[in-house]
Amino acid sequence: MAKSPSLNAQILDGTVTTSETTVDHLLGRVPQDAFIINRAGSGNVFRGTTVWSSTQIFLQASTSVTVTILLF
Repeated sequence: MAKSPSLNAQILDGTVTTSETTVDHLLGRVPQDAFIINRAGSGNVFRGTTVWSSTQIFLQASTSVTVTILLF
């Protein structure tokens, strides 16, 4: 069985709005993806149009929603 690498991840809380929302992170690299692990509201959250960087991601929602995100 192959050994899997350590998971380099961060958990973030915040509100995502209908306009593109900038979320700062401390991964030190461009994230692979993000999972919504908690959502307070019924809005759908998706990637914004701006390319993610080693310090920020960009998200948008169908309606303003507070979320907890696992970023990895």
